[in-house]
Amino acid sequence: MQHSEDSEDLEGTLTVQESVIRRMTRLAIQHNAVNLAQGFTDEAPPYDLVWGGIAAMLGGTDEGIEQLESLSLKEILGERDDDSESQSTLCLRDLLGRVQNSRDRLNQYSFPFGLPELREAIARYTLRFSGFRPDPEREITVVLGATEGLAAVLRATCSPGDGVLILQPFHEMYPSQAKVFGIRPEFISLKEDRDSGDWILDREELEASLGRNIRALILNTPHNPTGKVFTRGELEFIAASCRRHGVLIITDEIYEHILYGSNQHHCLAALDGMRDHTIVVNSISKTGNATGWRIGWVLSPEIYTPAIRGIHDTLVVQAPTPLQKASIRLLDMEDEFYQRIKQVYAAKKETLLMALRDIGFRVTSPQGSYYLFADYRQVPGLQFLTPMDAAMFLLKEKGIAAVPGDNFYRCGPAGNNYLRFAFCRSLNTLQEAAQRLSRLESSLGR
Repeated sequence: MQHSEDSEDLEGTLTVQESVIRRMTRLAIQHNAVNLAQGFTDEAPPYDLVWGGIAAMLGGTDEGIEQLESLSLKEILGERDDDSESQSTLCLRDLLGRVQNSRDRLNQYSFPFGLPELREAIARYTLRFSGFRPDPEREITVVLGATEGLAAVLRATCSPGDGVLILQPFHEMYPSQAKVFGIRPEFISLKEDRDSGDWILDREELEASLGRNIRALILNTPHNPTGKVFTRGELEFIAASCRRHGVLIITDEIYEHILYGSNQHHCLAALDGMRDHTIVVNSISKTGNATGWRIGWVLSPEIYTPAIRGIHDTLVVQAPTPLQKASIRLLDMEDEFYQRIKQVYAAKKETLLMALRDIGFRVTSPQGSYYLFADYRQVPGLQFLTPMDAAMFLLKEKGIAAVPGDNFYRCGPAGNNYLRFAFCRSLNTLQEAAQRLSRLESSLGR
């Protein structure tokens, strides 16, 4: 299988390989392809979020931000001796330079575990959308994105030799991070059921697997790459099984607002009796179209928080202070903003889904997240290729970058049938991808 599995050299030293997803992005740039491989958009973040970052960087302090919020162009230029012509040609860079505060707090170190005001905003946000309020002082850690958050959680809660159970297909970082810390990844598989339009969890397999010296289960919902949204009933079964075996649950919920139809996201920590048995990892990356900001958080029972904060501090110190300040604005956005996310992605999903199905891909329509995990074994010209060869053919010959499906598996043959496409790009970009796919159909004589 072609994937980014870690390996050991002859002396037993762990060698971590490059992410296949990031590799496909590099190749997409090299071949001028439409990048449907990596899960980031080509659309701007909400302006309120962007302005929050600018205001924090220039304002420097809370008082400085407040002054910037109402500062007019006339006030910036009014007391200057420059003539009107020179003022009218003043570039934005120099204009903003005039309002930068000489006093500064927000471009400097802050608490490693997050600005107090951001942790308060996360508590409000969690109560609003998940129905419980974590304690900002004892249960919330601001981290450098969800990936670092998960790494800190794994190292803080698991010891070398412990087992962590991962549902495949999975995000490629889950097993890689586990192995970096000497934790043993174990796997069970979701199985595609096209008749029901769902990916099914084998409950008997889960129950049996939890008894194999498993310390923690990583659960991603809405799910990358299948788009499955675990129902409340499924979550209740998983919760009961894990409690019975004394297994901690780590949930990755970064796609919580990207949902389709009547599907609803349920935070497992909000289920009865699960607050003390669940750690939630989340971030602004997907909700805010800001994957490069690297602002995330971990909600944990108080008993785990000191260790998580200690590992986080040791690994990265903190997330960027001005971007933390700005993130408060995103978390406090009106309900309409979050509802609009669903509408926008629904149109994108249908655009790429129809284009793939038209040329023979078999795709179970996702319930959430923004990926299509597409079976290519009925597509003429691709059907006999390995996943990597199929992905490279699309990349080099048709200008479309996808990720080989076996990158999301560690055992069994199921991953050999799939390619993953991300539909988080702009609608115009996805329409261009659809046109390129249609040319693939024409070139194959269908």
